[in-house]
Amino acid sequence: MTRTFTAELMKLRRPRVLYGALGALIGCTILVTVLTFATAPTPPERLTAGFTNASRLVGVVVLVVFLTGVTTEYGLGTLRTLLLRQPLRDRLLAGKALALVVCTAGALLVALAVSVASAAVVTAARGTPTGPWLADAATGYANALLAALSYGAIGLALGVLLRSTAVAVGVALFWFIMVENIADHTWPAAGHVLPGLLAGAVTGIPGSVPYSHGLAGVLVYIALAVTAGFIAFSRRDVSN
Repeated sequence: MTRTFTAELMKLRRPRVLYGALGALIGCTILVTVLTFATAPTPPERLTAGFTNASRLVGVVVLVVFLTGVTTEYGLGTLRTLLLRQPLRDRLLAGKALALVVCTAGALLVALAVSVASAAVVTAARGTPTGPWLADAATGYANALLAALSYGAIGLALGVLLRSTAVAVGVALFWFIMVENIADHTWPAAGHVLPGLLAGAVTGIPGSVPYSHGLAGVLVYIALAVTAGFIAFSRRDVSN
């Protein structure tokens, strides 16, 4: 598993992957942060409010990264080669997943720093003190990482189950951008059930779902997605 982990880290360090994913993540975070602090009638109570509000977009980016980490192996036909070097499929997928988790944790840390810096600039321009809000950064980061990993786990499962980048991304975007947004406005219980809305409760996005319920729901979805992904990866033939 260690060699798989190292090999996946090397793939993720390629400029196209690194700058593309990290740039999208940071760009979304800066945009939402600036809009959050520049347009609010009264200053948000937390310096990490912009980072929190960006969590859903960040989650979608993380989902796509996890998803493509699997589907590209199928699309390029490199999975057979990987299985020749590491025939234990569970270890192969675990190594890939662990590398993606480590990179996600690092990318979110960078995004948090950029978000806090952007918020500090905007609030300083508006004459709002920022010192008391800095203590929320650690909690905000931990919650955002957990929420992002729930998106990542779902992306991993979709990648293994659907195997096609285009199909899997299409399904994910349709669900998280369209279905969940519509359900959030039309179904009162949506926030208690749907994964994206539960992740929003964990990060602190205002809603009717308490943090404890969101946390439990996110952990359940992570467990279900990881289990489904590993079972499918271990049992399905590579060519199917």
